[in-house]
Amino acid sequence: MSTEEKNKKMLSRREFLKGAGISVAAIAGSSVLSGCKPKTAPAEDAAADGAVESGAASYSFETPPDPIAKKDIKDTKSADVVVLGAGISGLCAAYAAAEKGASVIVLEKRETFTFHGMDNGVIGDRLHKAEGLDVPKDQAMADIMRFGGYRQNPRVVSLWANESGRVMDRLLDMADEAGFTYIVDNDVKEHFPYKEFATSIQFQPARQATLVPMLEGNVRGMGVEILYDTPARQLLRGDDGKVTGVVAETEDGYLQVDASKGVIICTGGYGSNQEMLAKYAPRATKIVNNQYAEQSNTGDGILMGMWVGGAKQESSCPMLWDGHIPGIGGMHMTLARQPWLYVNVLGERYANEDAPFGYTANQDIMQPTSMKWAVWDAKWETDVHQLHGTVCEAMRPPFWTEDSYQDYMDRGVIVEADTLEELAEVMEVPVDALMATVARYNELYEMGEDVDFGKDPAKLTSIVEGPFGAAKVGAGILVTVDGLRINTDLQVLDTEGQPIPGLYAAGNASGDFFAQDYPIDLHGLSHGRALTFGWLAGEKAAEA
Repeated sequence: MSTEEKNKKMLSRREFLKGAGISVAAIAGSSVLSGCKPKTAPAEDAAADGAVESGAASYSFETPPDPIAKKDIKDTKSADVVVLGAGISGLCAAYAAAEKGASVIVLEKRETFTFHGMDNGVIGDRLHKAEGLDVPKDQAMADIMRFGGYRQNPRVVSLWANESGRVMDRLLDMADEAGFTYIVDNDVKEHFPYKEFATSIQFQPARQATLVPMLEGNVRGMGVEILYDTPARQLLRGDDGKVTGVVAETEDGYLQVDASKGVIICTGGYGSNQEMLAKYAPRATKIVNNQYAEQSNTGDGILMGMWVGGAKQESSCPMLWDGHIPGIGGMHMTLARQPWLYVNVLGERYANEDAPFGYTANQDIMQPTSMKWAVWDAKWETDVHQLHGTVCEAMRPPFWTEDSYQDYMDRGVIVEADTLEELAEVMEVPVDALMATVARYNELYEMGEDVDFGKDPAKLTSIVEGPFGAAKVGAGILVTVDGLRINTDLQVLDTEGQPIPGLYAAGNASGDFFAQDYPIDLHGLSHGRALTFGWLAGEKAAEA
């Protein structure tokens, strides 16, 4: 079969998939599809937020809903501490509060707990110490602040650096008791523009799919009541200003859960709420995919906190990743995330391809159509080893297997051609522009220096041997990590910077830790913050 015939077949396959509306789950269960997908039970549909017109002066969530009438409340429960959300921060909060002697109820809108990813970023735990891995706190904190443009609260950042090791030690103890093992992922990069830190601990054998179910079992063992399929709808705040509980919804009607000590919001971010993205993180509206298929992170807890006077942090921080495949929900393509030659739809190179994930995504969405082509040649299987992808960019299972290339070819995501001229035609980019761009890139390779954009010379690879390959990808969103403003006691702050009595927040529903761009150079930092601050919030609420 000729190259032209192969590409026609690929394009026909791609149009079939697009026209049929086949979802990720419906495509054959190849391990290439797993990526960083959530390994959780199917969830309810996300809140139906319509598209928001550019420049809209107001948003529906800015008007607090009317209080739920007492006559509509069908049942009442009470506890010392009520936790909203059964993700890693919520479960840590529940365990820590129960361990302090508090009675605890957890409300979760999904039918099961939620977890994603694989890494947990911590400093000062016993595993790092045992392996002689010293992550300098001052450098780690400086990098977090640098990525955020110093728009965070450094006291909150310092809190994680000083407390994460203690909290992780407790989780390691749980793993020991359950017979699970764990490792430090010390595969890091050390080249400009950023140095990575070996902060990540992974629980074996299934990473977060090991840690979070284990944690939930321990939470239940502490006598905590977990109510699934029970979304919180409104917080209750008394005349004295204290948050006293929450009204949730069940299949039988509304349930009021009173909290004598406090309510902890651990409901995640707003990455699946289009209105909130439009207002707070408009660049995230240029993505081609939402990484997490359940799309339950609709900002519920953040909004409930705001409706009782809480303040959201000013600077947004959507966690954007590069290499997402348009039209195939939740999919990123590991091969296209390697720092090959990147060109826009005009056939032009535009940036250092070996930048942190969020930085690369920012550059990508600034291009025409907010899309790019990653381009390689027939040597890709050899060249890829020198590109040194780490974390979820690593060329290893579950993100990449020996069958992945052909899978993507069959689905029309990867296109190939015997010559660069033919490849440009398949890519639908100007032939002359692509030829000139490749010629310049090969020149830089021969020079051994990227004088155009400053990429690590070790990441320069030549594009000279056919067949030549390419994939068209864009940016995707995982989560948002900017939430309600908090202090170092994890209390939610009002618009005057004062704590709201009885109200706490942790995980992606909390703010003041990240801003602007997620610092991928501290591996697993999002989960590390979530588990640390969830645990601390549980302790603080129980002691109130």
